[in-house]
Amino acid sequence: MALSFSVANVMEDVLQQHDNRSRELDLDSRRAEEAATRRYEATVWIRKMIGVVGARDLPAEPSEEEFRLALRSGQVLCYVINKVEPGAVTKVVEGPCDSASVPDGAALSIYQCFENVRNFLVAVEQMGLPTFEASDLEQGGKSSRIVNCVLALKSFHEWKQTGANGVWKFGGNVKPVAPSKNFIRKNSEPFKNSLSRNISMNETSMNAQLVETENSKMPNSSLNMLVRAVLMDKKPDEVPVLVESVLSKVMEEFENRIANQFELKNTSAKDAPTGNKTFLKPTSDEIKVEDKKRAVVKKNQNFHENSIPDEEKKRRQQKYQMLFDIQEKDIKDLKQTLSVIKSGMQFMQMKFHDEIQNFGMHVHGLANAASGYHRVLEENRKLYNQVQDLKGNIRVYCRVRPGKLNLQSVVDNIEEGTITINTPAKYGKGCRSFNFNKVFGPSATQAEVFADTRPLIRSVLDGYNVCIFAYGQTGSGKTHTMTGPKDLTEDSQGVNYRALSDLFFLAEQRKDTFEYNVSVQMIEIYDEQVRDLLATEGLNKRYPFLFATVYKFK
Repeated sequence: MALSFSVANVMEDVLQQHDNRSRELDLDSRRAEEAATRRYEATVWIRKMIGVVGARDLPAEPSEEEFRLALRSGQVLCYVINKVEPGAVTKVVEGPCDSASVPDGAALSIYQCFENVRNFLVAVEQMGLPTFEASDLEQGGKSSRIVNCVLALKSFHEWKQTGANGVWKFGGNVKPVAPSKNFIRKNSEPFKNSLSRNISMNETSMNAQLVETENSKMPNSSLNMLVRAVLMDKKPDEVPVLVESVLSKVMEEFENRIANQFELKNTSAKDAPTGNKTFLKPTSDEIKVEDKKRAVVKKNQNFHENSIPDEEKKRRQQKYQMLFDIQEKDIKDLKQTLSVIKSGMQFMQMKFHDEIQNFGMHVHGLANAASGYHRVLEENRKLYNQVQDLKGNIRVYCRVRPGKLNLQSVVDNIEEGTITINTPAKYGKGCRSFNFNKVFGPSATQAEVFADTRPLIRSVLDGYNVCIFAYGQTGSGKTHTMTGPKDLTEDSQGVNYRALSDLFFLAEQRKDTFEYNVSVQMIEIYDEQVRDLLATEGLNKRYPFLFATVYKFK
């Protein structure tokens, strides 16, 4: 007896069953998602109508049970319908406690619950809106009808707000017709029909099946499409489990088909002689004719059986055995492929786990290094400013302006922090010495003067207040020291330009670590008056005034 099916056909049927079950699960998921969306829409509208305080028992995104418990006392529903239709419920029975805090089935005021819910349902029915049963608010009730009623009330409210034009209609209470589910079981009608259609195979069909089986090693387009459709949306770690499940079902269905095929053939062979019996009593002539026909058929069968040599029978048996061996080999190949896939997935999972651990250790090390760096940086900043404080909070420098060549200078001697002045004897003073933090001689350059001031610029960026100013009589060189000559060059720039350049340079260097806001102000103190030199609206703007320009570093 030939096997009238292949592994590919069996796998195709099993994959179709798996696909149908996946569709059913997707349909249930979509229904649950749609119910949650409608419940969320009703909740948002209720909280909007009576406020968060009035709907304090109703969470922003409630579950089905939380939604039912929040509305069980009927207070929230009465408040909402009175907002839509003032006076719809004339009296709302207040409860001694929040409905959400009362457990389901506990001693919530029976009168309160019944009175509020009854008044609400009567008002809704009078307005022509879809209602629900009071039992829906209890455990096991249909919350979908409650949601549908609330959404209908929302639609009615929006219709009134737009002017109540035309006839109000609400289509939200129509339940979608659920598509019928098709359950395909093992050994079902499609499988039996497939077996019965192919049960009577002649020699030609058996030879053709052998050729087809030999060519079954070629890719089957329909089977490939089904396999890709099933595995398309699966994660890598779900593939081995799915393949193992499908393979077990294929083997089980394969064994069932073989058993059914043998059983159907034996049954048809036993029922064939008795299938032509008649309930009418045949006549003698009919009996004779029937006996002759049976004799002829029997003679032909004997002749046919004798005409088939033993070698032909052996050849047929070998073909059947070959077909069975090929299909058994296909099953072994599938098992081996499954084993390889499982091993590969386990290896990938282990490798991925190791990489995650290494990455976590690396990130942890970087975090510790960054924390240590910022800690050292903060400590360094504090130590730096402590050094500046030790040098003195107030520092006074003296710079001697170069004199004329044909005149004698009164400067007798200049040391590190001391200057000696030699005055004529007729004034009665003689030599006098003065002490400063540092004294710059007539030959000192602008860069040398700024060198001792430069560390203070860093203190400014660390949050300290710093003031640099020049003091002296007219013509002593204050403007030259602070600004420079009229024809400025890089070497002749004064303290102002150099300090601002350093300020912006350090801020740019630290932009990845700190954020600075730099404000620029230029004022003039002349004749006991303070003027803003950057003002654009007039020359007489007096102090106080705002900063003129702000620079921001991130």
